[in-house]
Amino acid sequence: MLFLSVLHIETATTMQQNLQETITRSLEGNQEAFRSLVDHYQQPAFTLAFRILCDEEEAKDAVQEGFIKVWSHLNRYDKTQPFSSWLFRIIANCSIDRVRKIRRRNEITLEQIEITLERIRTEDPGTTLDNQEIARLIRFLASGLPEKQQLVFILRDIQGMDSAEVKEVLGIPDTLIKSNLYHARKSIREKLEKIYSMERRQL
Repeated sequence: MLFLSVLHIETATTMQQNLQETITRSLEGNQEAFRSLVDHYQQPAFTLAFRILCDEEEAKDAVQEGFIKVWSHLNRYDKTQPFSSWLFRIIANCSIDRVRKIRRRNEITLEQIEITLERIRTEDPGTTLDNQEIARLIRFLASGLPEKQQLVFILRDIQGMDSAEVKEVLGIPDTLIKSNLYHARKSIREKLEKIYSMERRQL
């Protein structure tokens, strides 16, 4: 067992060294090395984008846009910071930009949300809402929030990331995560109360 543990540690160390060498070659402008980085980070980048956008095609576009920006701005990377954190912040920013665009062209009303909430309450337990409807509901609840609050709310409460993961993606301290999450939850709660208040008046 000890031998296997040592072997596992050595393998992990070698993989990390190889990754760091690939990052270094990419920073020197080596396109082949950068393609290897894309292959390495593509899936976690897509997962992050999808968590924010709740839409597969939009997430793919955000990831593609993000990697283009990473390649174009490699000279801005601070080598004292983890490369993955810098990359994921760019992916997150591209994703939130797309959330803004979607919100502008696809605004939904309180009436539409009421219909969706009614379906959630009344449909058979085995029936699931369409993914687009769920995404629209999430976007509505988060709409109007400042960007940092929106990102913290989606990543922390909707997608279940822990504070350490949110900190790595957004690059902000725990105190700001807690503060943004508190205000986001307060705003979301007020929106829900407004919806429920309207529904009670209609009964």
